[in-house]
Order: sequence, then C-alpha cells, then structure tokens
Amino acid sequence: MAKRRAAWMWAAWTLTAGGCTALVGLDDSYHLEGAGGAASGVSSASASGGAGAGGGEAVVPTDIELIDDLEDGDSAIQEAGGRVGHWYSYNDGTGTQTPPVYSEAMPVGFIPEALSPPRGQSTMAVHTFGSGFTEWGAGVGFALNGPDMGLLAYDASAYTGIVFWARLGDASATTTMKVNVSDKVSEPAGGICDESGEDEDRKCFDHWHHMALLGTEWAQIVIPFDALTREGTGAEPDAPAVDRAGLYVIEFRFAQDEDFDVYIDDVGFYR
Repeated sequence: MAKRRAAWMWAAWTLTAGGCTALVGLDDSYHLEGAGGAASGVSSASASGGAGAGGGEAVVPTDIELIDDLEDGDSAIQEAGGRVGHWYSYNDGTGTQTPPVYSEAMPVGFIPEALSPPRGQSTMAVHTFGSGFTEWGAGVGFALNGPDMGLLAYDASAYTGIVFWARLGDASATTTMKVNVSDKVSEPAGGICDESGEDEDRKCFDHWHHMALLGTEWAQIVIPFDALTREGTGAEPDAPAVDRAGLYVIEFRFAQDEDFDVYIDDVGFYR
C-alpha cells in the first residue's frame, strides 16, 4: 500500500509540476479500515448563525488557519504553514464515485465544483457523491505534508482541532460522515504499525476519527482533537490521544452500503 500511495504522489506531483493542477486520485486499494463509530457531539454553527448539523452548542472558532478554501480551482491544498498536498478520492472498487479514483487506466482530472448559489464569498467547494459500495466504502481526503512523491509527518501541535463547512448535495443521502485523521500510530509512514496486516496487534489504518452529522443547509463543523477516538483494533490501541505533532492525512469517509452526496469547503485548523 505504501508503494501504491507513492505512485499516486508521483502522479499528482508530476502533473502539477507540468502545469496540470486538476488531478485528484489515489490507488483503489487505499485505506482498508472499517467504517465504525457512532455519530455524536460535533459542535457546529449553521450559515445562518444557529446550531448546525453537528449537534450540541454552537462553537465558532475565531482563530482559524485555512488548509484549503478551494477558491484557486485546483486539487492542491494551500501551500502555507509547511503544508503541501493534494485532494484525492478513494474507494473499495465495488461502486461508483465522483470524482473517480485516479488510475493509469483512468487518469481523470478533478477541479472543485462551482457553488450555485455561492456560500457568501465562497464560490468553489469539493463535491463528492456515490453509491453501490459493498466492502468498506469510499471517501475523499488530502495529505498535509506530501511533497515530491513522499508522505511526511505534519506538526499540528499548535492547533486545537479541525473546522470545515459542509452540506448534503441530496437530501436523501446519508447524513453521517466519518472524519479521519491519521497519525504516526495509524499511518504506515509513521513506522509503528504493520501495513502488511500479518501482525494482528499492529495493524495500520485504525485512524482517529469523529462522526459529523450533515444537513441540507451549510453548517460549520468543529472537531476538537480531544474529541477524536479510535476503534482500538490497530497498533498501540491504548494510545491516549492523537499525536498532533505527527499527522499525515485528513479524510472524509462514507461506509459501505451508503449513498453519499456532500459538499465540503473551507477546511482548516483552529487554535
């Protein structure tokens, strides 16, 4: 899997360096962890200012550092704060997803979708939808520090959590979305877990996560790092908290047997 991810990084970096910045994709075998988790307690505020789709009291961060606002219209996150990476799609290969997963046979391009109507001053967002996945599901995400074919740890210890805006594209789609954050314990690049899966006590991809609730109206979803949990099925199951000094990817994931349709915008860290 590490080799497959390197191949995707190479493809993304090569096309971007050559002037094509419309690539998003990943090998179709990427991230074979279970969906798991139960929706609970993500704080959010809707576009109108009230409590949002995440549930609970509205918590609106005032000190936000954007990872990507999508307004540049390409797949790359903003190169700021030591971050460099690209959006990608991933799935189990049994259903259909837009944007599709990048492969040599299907080297498709992807750009954020124009919002109609815009969300305030925001005119672009990630839009992913799909159905028919029967093994473990599908999702989209991005690397925080993936330069030149590599995947390196990103130090997010200065931040309190993750914040983004989201809404359903179709009211009949699933209303839950698993937000994954990988660290040195769950990501193969961290050198702690066993990517082969042969060591049952050191499996990879038991990522830190939280379940966000989605609605048909835009909502700002706020996830403190302290709210992230794991299934406890991977390496170091008793790790007390996500290693903020060693993060790798942020992903937005949907389980098998779910029809999903979601817009995601203005992803950032907050202090």
